[in-house]
Amino acid sequence: MKNYCINSKQQGLTLIEIMIALIIGTFLLAGVIQIYLSTTRSYRMLENQSRLQENGRFAMDFMTRDIRQAGFRCWPAAPVAVPIGGTNNDGLNGADSITVQEALACPGAVVPIIYSIANGTGGQPSLFRNNNGDNQALIEGIEDMQILYGEDSTGDNTPNYYVPAGTVGLTMAQVSSIRIILTARTLDANLTRTGDGRLRRTFTSTIAVRNLLP
Repeated sequence: MKNYCINSKQQGLTLIEIMIALIIGTFLLAGVIQIYLSTTRSYRMLENQSRLQENGRFAMDFMTRDIRQAGFRCWPAAPVAVPIGGTNNDGLNGADSITVQEALACPGAVVPIIYSIANGTGGQPSLFRNNNGDNQALIEGIEDMQILYGEDSTGDNTPNYYVPAGTVGLTMAQVSSIRIILTARTLDANLTRTGDGRLRRTFTSTIAVRNLLP
């Protein structure tokens, strides 16, 4: 009589093997999720930093262009007596405002252009530009603006000092340059673990009032 050896093959997986596979899969999935969350946070941080930089630069560019044009008028119109004005510490969160008198085009009358800080429609503090009564939000995320006026009291084209608007003895007609300090913040919160979680950056520029120079 012949004896036949039947090789039995394993069918399926044991419970222990399934448990081990689930544990390994859980660790792998947790690693993938951690990488995804880290990448998302890094992207969000870089995007907010980039936008913060752009907002500050654009805000400064807008203001620089108008301040340099302060006092511009269409010939033969009479010179603007006081092309620069402003207020100190009376805006949103103690921000200043500045008023520039200029003719935006020729022929055209001299009109006031006012820069100030206020909350925009989205609730974000924003830089506003009021063009002869037409007040528009230009840049979001600008939460503070401090203005210093450089008065040239000796007539040598060099400011003798920089002081805020309303300082006793300041003569706006003798202001030859403006120093702007803008504080911009990110639109998103929860980027850091301190304060309100927003990033902030200060932008400073000194601008010559060209039409007041000899």
